[in-house]
Amino acid sequence: MEKLSKADLEKEEILNPEKAEKRRLRKRKARLMAAVTVVCVIFVVGTTGFMVVRAMGKNSIMSKGGGMEPAISTDVKVMDKVAQWQDGWIGYQDKIYEYNDDIMTFLIMGIDKKDKLETVENGGQKGQADAVFLVVMNPHNKKVDLIAVNRDTMADVEVYGQSGAYFGTVKAQIALQHAYGDGKDKSARLMEKAVSALLYQLPIHGYLAVNMDGIPTINDIIGGVEVECLQDLTAADPALSAGDTVRLEGETAFWYVKYRDTDVFESNRHRLERQAQYLQGFIEQARAAFKKDVTLPLTLFQKLSPYMTTDIKADEVTYLATTAASYAFSGEIHMLEGETRMGEVYEEFYPDEDALHQLVIDIFYEEVQQ
Repeated sequence: MEKLSKADLEKEEILNPEKAEKRRLRKRKARLMAAVTVVCVIFVVGTTGFMVVRAMGKNSIMSKGGGMEPAISTDVKVMDKVAQWQDGWIGYQDKIYEYNDDIMTFLIMGIDKKDKLETVENGGQKGQADAVFLVVMNPHNKKVDLIAVNRDTMADVEVYGQSGAYFGTVKAQIALQHAYGDGKDKSARLMEKAVSALLYQLPIHGYLAVNMDGIPTINDIIGGVEVECLQDLTAADPALSAGDTVRLEGETAFWYVKYRDTDVFESNRHRLERQAQYLQGFIEQARAAFKKDVTLPLTLFQKLSPYMTTDIKADEVTYLATTAASYAFSGEIHMLEGETRMGEVYEEFYPDEDALHQLVIDIFYEEVQQ
């Protein structure tokens, strides 16, 4: 294309206005095409980068499972009926099941400790895990299941002294396991190990422990959580009357998930029901908020960082946040069945082994069709 001087362009405007207009149109079209090309390049680079980060996050999460599966016993009578039995299958109630190794399972804990999470030297003084939940994401059916573990569940708890020396294991409430770490990652890893062992060495792909003081922060960032108050909690907060529909905000959210009357037998079971209800509402509210603002998960992590410890990394958060948007909550919160008994000092919860066995198979296994 010829390049005219300013004088020639002015001359063309006077002598041949139609040609001048065509020249202007060609210039505008060229500039528009250049702009579109730049935008497309930015989009491709950005999308590719995002997909790379997302893929890295998924690979990182799945690697934490270690290629393991729960140590579920099998019924040999079922094995005898199958001509070619395969490794990884289990027999249960005349059916064959296989572990779904695409499942992602995360341990969520609420720690009974004030202020920010800090590493503590003295053994047994790091706070107990008052809320213990497993969030299970199944990519095969795009469902999220919640499993609530009673904090008084009797389990093998590893005991450490103030110097960190290992003393062995005792049968105690699982919530105590957190207290024998360092108040942060070691405590969380000990809880992860204890919960995994309780559920037949179930693979867990990440943990998140939050001090209860962080509840108002995480609650308000997503816009609060609406619940129907399950019990009369006006002794803690006048807004929490039984049967009322309440949008939990600030300290009201804290008291809803934290308060219990220790003089009432099985008060922890009632609190666990509220915590499960709250977590269900939180997940739904968070999913809606994340759809409106894809940067919210990272903002949430930044705001919570003083109150939490986690082994879930930024690329894993990116993968989980974008993936969870397409998942639906199953609508059921799985509470461990069992019996609460009064111990010498504190309540003790003993899970029903048959029911626990069935729960693990129902959520983490798929039937093999013969």
